Amino acid sequence: MPEYRTPGVYIEELSGGPRPVQPSSTTDTAFVAVLTLPTSFQAGKGMAAGMFLPGQDQSLLLGWNRARSFRPLLTDGGGAATPPAAAPEAPAPKKGEKGEIAPTAAAPKAPEGGNRFSQLVNDILPGRWSVAAPTGDSVVVLTSEKGESIRMPANRTMLSVKVDDKTKKAEWDLSFQADETKLVESISGYALLNGVAHSGNLNCVDAATTVTLDIAQIHERMVGPSPGIRGQAAFAQWRYELAERLFKEILMSANPSVTEAKAANIWEGLNASARLAWERWLRAHPGMFRLELAMQGFFTNGGATAYPVVSIQAAGAAGPNKRELLQQSLDGLGDVAMICAPGLEKGWQDEILGYAGPKGRGDMFAVLDTPRYLLTKPPRGVDLDSVRWVKGSAPYEVDVLETLPTNEPSELRFLGFANDTLLDQTVPRDDNGYGGAYGPWLVVENPLSTGPHDRYVVSPPSGFAAGVIAFTDLKAGGGVHKAPANEQMAGVSNVITEVSDREQGALNVKGINIIRHRPGGGIRVWGARTTGADALWRYINVRRLFLFVERSVRTAVNWAVFLPNSERTRRDLATTIRSFLYSLWNQGMLDGASHSEAYNVKCDKENNPDVDVRSGMLTVDVQFKPLYPAEFVRIRFRQAPMEVPE
Repeated sequence: MPEYRTPGVYIEELSGGPRPVQPSSTTDTAFVAVLTLPTSFQAGKGMAAGMFLPGQDQSLLLGWNRARSFRPLLTDGGGAATPPAAAPEAPAPKKGEKGEIAPTAAAPKAPEGGNRFSQLVNDILPGRWSVAAPTGDSVVVLTSEKGESIRMPANRTMLSVKVDDKTKKAEWDLSFQADETKLVESISGYALLNGVAHSGNLNCVDAATTVTLDIAQIHERMVGPSPGIRGQAAFAQWRYELAERLFKEILMSANPSVTEAKAANIWEGLNASARLAWERWLRAHPGMFRLELAMQGFFTNGGATAYPVVSIQAAGAAGPNKRELLQQSLDGLGDVAMICAPGLEKGWQDEILGYAGPKGRGDMFAVLDTPRYLLTKPPRGVDLDSVRWVKGSAPYEVDVLETLPTNEPSELRFLGFANDTLLDQTVPRDDNGYGGAYGPWLVVENPLSTGPHDRYVVSPPSGFAAGVIAFTDLKAGGGVHKAPANEQMAGVSNVITEVSDREQGALNVKGINIIRHRPGGGIRVWGARTTGADALWRYINVRRLFLFVERSVRTAVNWAVFLPNSERTRRDLATTIRSFLYSLWNQGMLDGASHSEAYNVKCDKENNPDVDVRSGMLTVDVQFKPLYPAEFVRIRFRQAPMEVPE
């Protein structure tokens, strides 16, 4: 190498020959989320000018999310109406164009008279509702004219017992300076459990105008390679950027005359309250909420980099092609090693397993959710199919994630889960173990909690399990060769139900990994099996070790493409791969007393006959011995025979 002293141009030639194999990532994880949008929207007015909100005749949950997010635009904190602030109006579509405004029925008004709480109830619930008199048990009972009933605990910081001056009867009313928005959120949770929709009465919405959207077009414009996210703060920033993009795409879909630049100007012109309301609506969306819980579990447990994949589809529709979405989002991201679809129904669980395996990318591991009610009985009104998945809940396993006041679930156990036929079909299966299933679902702190009544939420486990797998790979003394089990799961308050050793036996042999309380050890992953049918691929660490080696070697030996298929090239290839496998054996990642027992690499004329050489084919045969976990530790005790002295 020349000495760089005199200014000038220096030429060096670098060899294009073999280079050391660099270990590939094993922990980068893709997370699939689905955002459902109604095809018909109502255009916002006043402080929400330029905003587009779900119509009341659409998704039950989306209607309540709208009410919870946008109600702050109507009040100043004390319940008084706030005058609309000046903001750019959304462009009105011309007659005959897509997005033409069509008349709709006016929203019903709240009944006259009554106290503030009664008026609030009738403003947000459809029809006429009465509030039962207090009975001393701190429970509020709401009854509709149709006989519907909602029971909810009385939050005494927002509700007080007052005596009517005229009737001299006790009744529930809003406390002094009660936060109406929080009370709406409290009522909404119990209304959702009873299938009661929001009335649609929001003063920031012009109920006489509706706009139709082309949601398939919105999806096509927004889909693309997934960005890498590191940490929960980065996820919040990504979600903000997604909210802005979605807002602009809705504007352009509603009216083709709105250009991207004009949509950006409308977004920038929104006041802070309106923009915050839109962001809150997106965060509370059922698809985004599941994604937030999964990301939180992933990063809390040791995950480093996540790649969100978002599908946008019409509420109640099948949505875009699942495989095409995954290909468009992930095919160009070679470092992504795992994938999960937190809280999505069995069709999505099937799809991510298929995409991870040989019929898809062939170099990923799918972290799967078990059904929400695999081990417990569903509440009244929730129907399950023959393999314990909720009927008609696509794209989510359950439309509404249950919230709890404490971390002690009280669901009744389902005792028929040990049936072999059921367990064979409950989770997706493949031949070669490209996925692992985890259950039961978890009880975690609710990041959207509004009070003691919803402090906790029931979360799908796959995001947390992916974090535990990443932690096992990255921790000191760990690695991809170690079974990701007997590791404590952080950020979890409880599991939805406990499973005993005897009960887990049936689940374990069918490749369902159970999350359990362990005495003195907290909540831990107590299983490390794949959903594969082949016994050779029974364990997660074996499958992931092979994926790691295959991905690392594939990337590292690209230098050999188009080189002469000669003895020297074949020797260099074999040497490169042997060196990498030796380093793995030296780190204790391969089984064998010596390196010759641990692996073998063959690349010579024997496995590269002339017919293959003339066809441009060069073959390297690699064998190595993985480590198997001590899943069953057998300790044999024997009584020593009594010795008789001579």
